[in-house]
Amino acid sequence: MYKFLKLIIGGALFCLIVLCGIADAASSNSTGNRIWDGDLNLSLEYSWSPQTFSGFYYDINTDAGSEKLTIRLDKNLKRVIGIRDLVYETTPTESDFKYAGWGKYHVIGFMADRYFAGYPDASFSNNLSLMSYEKLSKILIDSNERKSLYSGSSLVLKEGYELEIKEVDADGKKVLVNLKKDGKQIDTDLILSNNDYTYKKDLGLNDEVVIVAVHLDNIFKGTETNAVFIDGVFQISDELINVNSSDVYGKMEVTSISSEKITMKNHEEILLTKGENIDLMGKLRFTVADDSILRFAPTIEKSEPGGSMLRGTVAEEEFKWTPMNFEGFYYNIDEGTGTEVLAVKEIDARNIEKGKLEYKSLPQEVRFEHDEWGKFEVMGFLADKYFAGYPENKFSDKISLVSEGELAKVLIDSNEKKTVFSGSSLLLEEGYKVEIKEVDIDGSNAFFSLYRNGTLIDTDTVSSDDDYIFISDIGSVEDVPLIIVHLKDIFKGTETNAVFIEGIFQISQEYITLREGKEYGLMEITDLSADGITMENMEEISLSRDRMIDVMGNIHFQVSDSSDLRYYPFIRKNATPLESLEVDAPKTIIEGETVSIEVSSRGGGVENAVVSINEEDIGTTSEKGMIKYAASSAGKFELVASKDGFVSASKEIEVIARDDETRKISIEISADRVYEGDKVIFSTVKSLNGESVSEVQLLYDGKAIGKTSGDGKLEYIVKDPGIHKIKTVPDGFLPAEYNLDVIVREPRFIYSGLHIMPIDPTEKENVSLSAEITNTGTAPGEEKVELKINGSVVDTRTVALEIGESASLNFTYMSPEEGIYEAHVGTEKLEFEVQKKSVLSYIGIGLAISLIVFGVGYSMVKKGEKREKRTKKKGL
Repeated sequence: MYKFLKLIIGGALFCLIVLCGIADAASSNSTGNRIWDGDLNLSLEYSWSPQTFSGFYYDINTDAGSEKLTIRLDKNLKRVIGIRDLVYETTPTESDFKYAGWGKYHVIGFMADRYFAGYPDASFSNNLSLMSYEKLSKILIDSNERKSLYSGSSLVLKEGYELEIKEVDADGKKVLVNLKKDGKQIDTDLILSNNDYTYKKDLGLNDEVVIVAVHLDNIFKGTETNAVFIDGVFQISDELINVNSSDVYGKMEVTSISSEKITMKNHEEILLTKGENIDLMGKLRFTVADDSILRFAPTIEKSEPGGSMLRGTVAEEEFKWTPMNFEGFYYNIDEGTGTEVLAVKEIDARNIEKGKLEYKSLPQEVRFEHDEWGKFEVMGFLADKYFAGYPENKFSDKISLVSEGELAKVLIDSNEKKTVFSGSSLLLEEGYKVEIKEVDIDGSNAFFSLYRNGTLIDTDTVSSDDDYIFISDIGSVEDVPLIIVHLKDIFKGTETNAVFIEGIFQISQEYITLREGKEYGLMEITDLSADGITMENMEEISLSRDRMIDVMGNIHFQVSDSSDLRYYPFIRKNATPLESLEVDAPKTIIEGETVSIEVSSRGGGVENAVVSINEEDIGTTSEKGMIKYAASSAGKFELVASKDGFVSASKEIEVIARDDETRKISIEISADRVYEGDKVIFSTVKSLNGESVSEVQLLYDGKAIGKTSGDGKLEYIVKDPGIHKIKTVPDGFLPAEYNLDVIVREPRFIYSGLHIMPIDPTEKENVSLSAEITNTGTAPGEEKVELKINGSVVDTRTVALEIGESASLNFTYMSPEEGIYEAHVGTEKLEFEVQKKSVLSYIGIGLAISLIVFGVGYSMVKKGEKREKRTKKKGL
């Protein structure tokens, strides 16, 4: 009972801390949080800015951010935004090119995307404002990445553009370049070393606009090889966006535009329906909680692959971040639960003193996405979602990991409907997959097999509207439901059998352990119980200018490069929490011919996925994830499949005219990744049916390397790293090209299996630490390996390994005084505890010797007594 009361009081105190933190974090009740919550007494006229919403463009160094969204709500909270009660404003700001030598350009955030607005101060352009013409352009590339290109190869740009390195002059001081679009040459120029290539285009304005700028750093002229080095690329779209008064974007309408500002307002009522994602304009939307209490927040549709940065509200002094104002923290908007608080309690001359940065979190119950399963216990920790336990439910007794000092990541929590055909697999995380072996004769049961890394580990039969459950141990906690899959329905056909999955839950078998004194980056656990966790900084943290600070785990601070203090926390988030779509379609199709396109995820067909060709929707997928398509015109097109909650998938397809189908060939290569010195096989095949084409002359950077053999293949050993152009010499076929990226060879060392013997060392005892190192790279190499104890190097080994070779590393170390230590070998980390040597061990040894001596003596006495008795007997 006492423990129960303690838990309630602790939870109440934590909620009070969170609410106080929210109040502290907001500069007023009219801005500051990302989440608008009807329970927090926030203003009915509320604004989001780049400082409070990470979806808007923001430059912390200059405090420049151009977008602002303001909402006016009804005082009775009727869940309706009246016409003209949602106002969006944005203005252009200056931004530095990535290549510093070019100066600045004007950028504007527009509908939560970054657009080019003009050249105020560029070295290669006169002053130009697109906004004065009521136009904007998408920024496609802004890069200072260094690339090497060889004669005949091309720098691939966006929207079909490529810059071909045609030839280096005899002196090696100039290079002839061709700019192509969709394979057709549109410009030629001669560029000196350390100069710019620029391409201007008439976009219907009074002035031509530089849409491509490339800085050529230097030129290499060799006896056999010529190369150029690029270290600056800037490209904007040649398709301008018109932004005119009265233009409508989704639910918003442009009410005014000038060279200084764009203003938009909603042209229709917006209903904040429970559980809805409401598209406002572009990729900007409102996410509304599925709850009777009104909670909503602006969000960005995250359907593109790759990572993103999620940041908290920008601070200028002491501050407190919660899930309400830091998107990186775990937060369940439907239930209003979020468990993490990060507070800077005091700053002195840009320094956070020891113990003045505090982090808190506690476990809370949330509902499964598949609502029928009830609830599980979740805990935000280091800006990640962790499983903390199960309350008692239909498939589990009460289980608590956090009470054992353990947490495991939530890998999948989904209620998405999927179709999986008999004989195919439902792909899960960490190497698991569920294979639907067979459907029984009656169509009432399905036979499930669970594999991990190809090894069968469980089988079961599951009936319609029932659950498949796999139970395993996690650390010291036994019999934890690790994987749960809900089988909604079964289809038994004459030729096809399928099951319909609606509900997947999976937690990781890899767990983390927590204990007081354990360190994460600059933070240390100072308090730990079943009620939650508290951490504080172990040393002073300096908020120096232009500094990125690794605070703990994936949580960082970014400090502005400015005399004024500005900083925010952020995390880098990969798209992995969202499921990824896969799209399957023919690479080449004939104009007018109908083909099938399949959209799937984790091996199952995905229903209601939107399929588009060159940004024009062609329809949504069926229950089995299929859609039919007939191309009406020839050309190259981008096929995209997207759906809310998924990372979108794309594929380039080519539609060819019927009269060209027999003359279209492609160049294929024998490996996905090619390294210098590799022997590769180039193949020439007909694009339509993959039939090999022989006797095709191939050019490598403009030099003939031979003709394909009777089976359409040609072997060639590649050399210089960089981008090379492979071409065919037309001879009865249409020309084909392939940009080959040759990767530099280098060793790559990975570490595994760090362990210590004995497991529980005592003071001043010789211990052995061992680990394995493997060269998984593409070249032999030598590695100097250090053994670090608490950050200090105590031993080193040097090892040379061939490609794929492994070696054992053995270190000997005398353990210091009692305490907890952390050993590092390469990327491997091991925590061990040194015990105080007990006097009991000496007493035990002495006792053992005494017992032995006593035993021997006793035995000798007994033997002597027996001899004496035998002697007496003989005397009688």
